[in-house]
Amino acid sequence: MISEIFQCFCFRLSKYTNNKMLQQLSSLSCLENRDSQSGNLFLILINTLLAKYCALSKSDIYPPDRALNIRDGDHFDFIVIGAGTAGSVVGTRLVETRKWRVLVVEAGDYPSTTAEIPSMFFGSLLTDQIWNYHTKPSKHACLSYQNGVCRYPRDKEMDSLVHQLPALSCAANIDSQSGNLFLLLLNTLFASQCALKNPNLYPPDKAANLRDGDHFDFIVVGAGSAGSVVARRLMETEKWKILLVEAGGFPSITTEIPGLFFNIELTTDETWGYFTEPSEKSCKGFKNGACHWPRGKVLGGCSSINGMIYIRGYKENYDSWSESGNEGWDNDNLKQYFKRSERLMEEQSKYKNMYGNEGSIPLTRYQNNETIRNILLQSANELGYNKQPEEGHTGFVESLQNIEGGTRYNAAKILIARTNITDKITLALNAHLQKIMIDNKNMKAEGIELKIGEKTMKIYSDREVILSAGAINSPQILMLSGIGPEEHLREKGIEVIQDLKVGENLQDHVLLPIFSKISDQAIKPTELTDDIYQYFVHKKGFFSNTGLLNILGFLNTKNHTNYPDLQIMYYSFPKNNAAVLETFLESINLDKIISQQLISHNKKSNILISCIIAAQPKSRGKILLKNADPLSKPSIFTGYFTDERNEDMKALLEGVRFVEAQLRTNAFKTINAEVLDIGIPNCKNFEFNSDAYWECAMTNTATTVYHPTSTCKMGPKNDQHAVVDSRLKVHGIKNLRVIDASIMPKIVSVNTQSSVFMIGQKGAEMIIEDHLSSENN
Repeated sequence: MISEIFQCFCFRLSKYTNNKMLQQLSSLSCLENRDSQSGNLFLILINTLLAKYCALSKSDIYPPDRALNIRDGDHFDFIVIGAGTAGSVVGTRLVETRKWRVLVVEAGDYPSTTAEIPSMFFGSLLTDQIWNYHTKPSKHACLSYQNGVCRYPRDKEMDSLVHQLPALSCAANIDSQSGNLFLLLLNTLFASQCALKNPNLYPPDKAANLRDGDHFDFIVVGAGSAGSVVARRLMETEKWKILLVEAGGFPSITTEIPGLFFNIELTTDETWGYFTEPSEKSCKGFKNGACHWPRGKVLGGCSSINGMIYIRGYKENYDSWSESGNEGWDNDNLKQYFKRSERLMEEQSKYKNMYGNEGSIPLTRYQNNETIRNILLQSANELGYNKQPEEGHTGFVESLQNIEGGTRYNAAKILIARTNITDKITLALNAHLQKIMIDNKNMKAEGIELKIGEKTMKIYSDREVILSAGAINSPQILMLSGIGPEEHLREKGIEVIQDLKVGENLQDHVLLPIFSKISDQAIKPTELTDDIYQYFVHKKGFFSNTGLLNILGFLNTKNHTNYPDLQIMYYSFPKNNAAVLETFLESINLDKIISQQLISHNKKSNILISCIIAAQPKSRGKILLKNADPLSKPSIFTGYFTDERNEDMKALLEGVRFVEAQLRTNAFKTINAEVLDIGIPNCKNFEFNSDAYWECAMTNTATTVYHPTSTCKMGPKNDQHAVVDSRLKVHGIKNLRVIDASIMPKIVSVNTQSSVFMIGQKGAEMIIEDHLSSENN
């Protein structure tokens, strides 16, 4: 659509403007590489600009040109020669007497677009709408001008007769001066959007070069937050050949725009499009009783589609890993692995020594003076939460994010960041793993079976296969390869190679949204086209960040220690902004009846969502195979609210009461905040705002915050639930490791992205240590 409109406009401009500039603009290669989400956004901007440009050359503010209707011998009461300043005034006054017929004669045409732009009045002197007179040579004047003559430009165009007439095509009045100016603007916009899809950010896709029987030293499956880190670290050992396999393709332009992160979840080609299995305990208020669990199916994995939040976990998180028998995974030891990825962009930060400064992954902090933003932070202070989670306390923080220069920094960008060693890695995109090939006799991973297009091939690893496909896909691949719960594998007709509790112990941060209405003054309205322009030209404004999302609260509802069991995040929707709200509601798969209620509320007021999250969930779910087909989606059983003591519900209920207290603070009183009844059909029998109502709401509208972990649990051999050991090697299988969020024995109590980067760094170092030490021995 953009290309068609653009080409049509270029055709109109071609006879009036700088052809070289036009050719440069028309040949931009990324015109054919736009994705629907960012493309629609860009189309709005271009359409608006075209309309505004055309509005400058409107002919309907002048009488119609009837020169072709004049016949020899015609009679008029008055004939005015010249439609300039005086002639237009005279003509206008004469036509006020209705019985008089007036002919106004003008040698020129309608005014050009250039003539409408005050700052371009000098440019008008170069158009064909002046008489272009010159003085006669004189020895007393104009001696320094060409040929000793001065220019005497006089207008040859209509001036100010004003009558409403049918619109004419704006192309008729495009002239070279304003046209070139407008082309320059378009050139800048298209180039800015094209720059978001820069192929030089990543290694080339060499999937087409792979051949059946190829050998590599290491095969990394999954180019996400962990897999990209592992591959990059292994590339640094000069003699090793690395194959990095990814089921998705290069990231779209939409993934680069922080403000569109919810939109990505609606695409099917950049996420796996997973939905959970129905349950009486959860997700009953979503379409088909299923929560949407989008996971990244794209280079960069979930780091290409998530909210870009970067916050390290608490000391207790990692110490508990170590205490469960995983040596070297305590908090003090892991700090170095966090730092290796980090590049803190805050030069004056008091945390400069806490974070790394020489890694590849940028850490920036979005802050501004928006009313609602200040109110959230002020209300937290009123309630006594004035300490920083970054210092190990409960409290509120404007967290760091993986954003640089207004664009997302996904994990795959580290593959060739600050280096040109693209020949060290073979990247295979749109490549679907069928299974890991395992030698049954030696219990050793030999390589992978891979499908690219219609072609299936066997690729061999001379050292190791590293599985970094995430908390859903890693267990699925292991089970398809014969590693998993014996009974389940036999049920699906899969030969059992190693009986392990793969797919069990699934943990996730379950989120309960609370919707509140807030007054108009809380959110400053903005013009969409201005927001789009600011982003594409300057990488600033609404689309360059994720809004309130990086305001995080961490609370302990039990004993008020500094180890939180509850997290709170926020998001807001401006009044009467149905398009944006509908996108969000569709992305989470919310029931249509509830969605319509929220859209109705949004027509009347701004909406604030307070997202209450169980930071230390006690419930456990599991991943199972639907069948033995590698292309089938696995079954996801969330296990939400299945813990015996009902601790997750109790924690969320405490969170509800915290939000109520927050809305009663002096800060929130200034914007008349009030919790909304969103009309959950299954909860109509409960009094709104009662404990019973909120417990019902939890089973209906609570959903994922996109942090599934722990399905390939790390633990010692005597842990019957463990899948990998503390060096991330699969128990009982040589040359096979799992390095991603699935190895966490227990989920961290914060957003998981930073921990997954750390796991990638530590896992890669252990691989390097193991292989280099064996070579030296």
